[in-house]
Amino acid sequence: MTRRWAAAAAALLLVAGCAEVARPPPPPPADLVGNAPDPGRVAIDAAAAAFADRGAALANRPAAAAQAMAQLEYAAEAFASDPRWTAMPEGIRREMLLARTEMRDAIGLDPAAPSRTVVAALLAAARALRAGDRPRAAAALRPPLFRPGGEASVVRLGDAGPLPQANNATVLAQETAARMDLEQRMGSTQMQERSYGIGGIGLARDPAGY
Repeated sequence: MTRRWAAAAAALLLVAGCAEVARPPPPPPADLVGNAPDPGRVAIDAAAAAFADRGAALANRPAAAAQAMAQLEYAAEAFASDPRWTAMPEGIRREMLLARTEMRDAIGLDPAAPSRTVVAALLAAARALRAGDRPRAAAALRPPLFRPGGEASVVRLGDAGPLPQANNATVLAQETAARMDLEQRMGSTQMQERSYGIGGIGLARDPAGY
């Protein structure tokens, strides 16, 4: 009896663990991508636009850079861990993680920091900079999360230099996500056509021939 109870308890723990793994992550901060129903998709679209031409448009724009980097950080983590993105090819996930590494290195961000902590700090800095509060932005970029931290890290946001991996990875991810959306819509359409007898499965004919 004891063994049966132990086996049952282990099975329940396994099921609970699987459910935990399959559970989508909590929603991101509202100012990352607004109230988008699919924040990962909106984040990658925004990041691809921001990092076009290796991020040239972000030069001397620390607020825009912080926002775009938060979106890249979020998308890279979503593709790697969110069950909604399990169909994303492994190669694209690797490219996005490499882009995240490039971005973190460029601004002196702790390579081992949790993604949620990074996103929160970058968004806090972006909000403060948009409000014209540079000291508050510097306080959001504190060490040891950022090196050297403070005002020097605010300056570094606006001078991250060319980010070719971020450019390439976000474009690839954006194109792949769009293709996945198209395939999903086509699959849904084909299912509907089959259910109505269209596309190879004929409708029953009237005995009179009409």
